[in-house]
Order: sequence, then structure tokens, then C-alpha cells
Amino acid sequence: PVIGGVSSGEMAKIDAARGSSAKHTLVWYWMSEILTREHLAGSTGEVGAPILSRIYQFMSDGNIGYNQARKINYIPFPFAHAQISSMCSMFLIFLV
Repeated sequence: PVIGGVSSGEMAKIDAARGSSAKHTLVWYWMSEILTREHLAGSTGEVGAPILSRIYQFMSDGNIGYNQARKINYIPFPFAHAQISSMCSMFLIFLV
């Protein structure tokens, strides 16, 4: 659930983005843009630069985690390695 909901214009832009990575990047840019705008407008209060940089760092860490999970999902496990691993496992089972 999104606090405040998602507008029809935002949904149209998300639907127009091609692929899950493009949709994720679009929303990530929106989040960083609104954080920057709110800070420059002064609506975040007397928040220091180290705290804001930590927020950007956490957003970046989340982005890195998403991209690493995406790589794991899209890059197949090598077939030869899977076969050798299963053969070694079977050998160990019969040996022990």
C-alpha cells in the first residue's frame, strides 16, 4: 500500500516504462527527487546534511540489493556446475 495512493498519471508513467528495472528506476528517481525538493523547500525541518546523506545512502543500498537480486534471477546457474555438484553429492551419500 502507498500512503496517499498512486495517481492515475503516475500509474500511466509506470505502465509506460518497459521492464521491471525501468519501473523500479523510475520510482527510485521519484523518491530521490521528492526528498531533494522537500529539503530545499525547507519542509524537512532542521535536518542536517549527514542525516540526509544517510537517507540517500539507504536508498542507494536498496537499489544495489534490487539489482543484485535481479542479476541472480536472470543469470542461469551453469548446467555443468549443477551436474558436477549433484554427482559429488551422490558420491558422498554413498560413501558415507
